[in-house]
Amino acid sequence: MTHDAPTRVLVVDDEESLRFFLVKGLAKAGYAVDAVPDGRDALERLASTPYDVVLTDLVMSDVGGLDVLAAVHELDRDAVVILMTAHGTVENAIDALRTGAYDYLRKPFELKEVLVTIERGLERRAVDRENRKLRFLVHHKAERADEEEAGIAAARKEWERNYIMDLLRRNHGNVTRAAAMARISRPNLHKKIRAHGLTPAEYKGV
Repeated sequence: MTHDAPTRVLVVDDEESLRFFLVKGLAKAGYAVDAVPDGRDALERLASTPYDVVLTDLVMSDVGGLDVLAAVHELDRDAVVILMTAHGTVENAIDALRTGAYDYLRKPFELKEVLVTIERGLERRAVDRENRKLRFLVHHKAERADEEEAGIAAARKEWERNYIMDLLRRNHGNVTRAAAMARISRPNLHKKIRAHGLTPAEYKGV
């Protein structure tokens, strides 16, 4: 990892063994990790401590994963929220992606899967932040020279390509699901995929 300071991660789950597994594994990977057993404790931690990543169980008594998701994004829209879900709640987790969750992990999972998902989420956050900077420049620096504007256009094109690649990767090449996640029409996404020379089949099984 190339972060100047350790990335802060909050783990929220009522299973003590899972919390121990994640805290140990993520700390070994270089993350600064805190863990709490329920959503209410998570809200208290979030109110006092900023986190880059929140791994939260979807179904919890009293304060659930969606409540934690809402609280996280109210405090920091850039925080990466990853839901942990059992088999019976996968559809609910997919629905949660539309409300701002980055991704979900289906229990049981391997540590490698957690680490890859976190890193991709942080990469996506970096891209989103850069895109906002570009929009700011376009809005406030319209008088820039043509070559600078061309550079911004190239950067935006690269961002769009990376975004589409991420959509395809997260949905294993399924264009229909990718379009739903991006909230655009399937034909429009197909058009963008062709324009960037991407092949959905390459992402199957990724």
